[in-house]
Amino acid sequence: MKTILKKLSIFAAIVACIMVAQAQPTKPTQSQAGNLDFASKATASNNFELQAATIALAKSQDANIKQYAQMIADDHTAAGNELSTLVKNKNWQLSTMDDQKYKTMIDQLNNADPANFDRIYVEIMAKTHQEAISLFKDASTGTTVTDADLKKFAIDKIPAFEKHLNQIKNVKPAEGHANNMPTSPGIPVKNKFPKPTLK
Repeated sequence: MKTILKKLSIFAAIVACIMVAQAQPTKPTQSQAGNLDFASKATASNNFELQAATIALAKSQDANIKQYAQMIADDHTAAGNELSTLVKNKNWQLSTMDDQKYKTMIDQLNNADPANFDRIYVEIMAKTHQEAISLFKDASTGTTVTDADLKKFAIDKIPAFEKHLNQIKNVKPAEGHANNMPTSPGIPVKNKFPKPTLK
């Protein structure tokens, strides 16, 4: 009888260990916390850029702003898909708390009158791209992001984000103009913003 009880207790202990081991991946370890934090912030930032681009494409009356917004939509869609795949492959559960950070700016763009929209969009794009570059540089050079794939993702995206920032800094929206075409004669709109490639 004692032998049976002993075997049962050992079996129960083994089962308990297996259950703990299986449950462990669902709880982020200390080393994963930095990865999840960056991935969550990067996802929220990327989603905001896509939302803002969609609004700009619908509301802007400036051809250059529309072309810039289309570039942002294309590049950030690619970046978002890449990050989403990476997160899915890692089985990470991301926080959505950072999404609230951008709600005010989305409301600001949605509520902007047509005469001031382009100026507001340019200002917001400059601000959020500076923040994104800082976020990605910290992830690529710091010690909080430990996942090699995530760190590579951060490193790869910095050059394109810097190009986005430099381009939006050079945009001078003409408030109240129905169509702000390039002032240089003979230069087609499509060449105004050379499109960077996200790896």
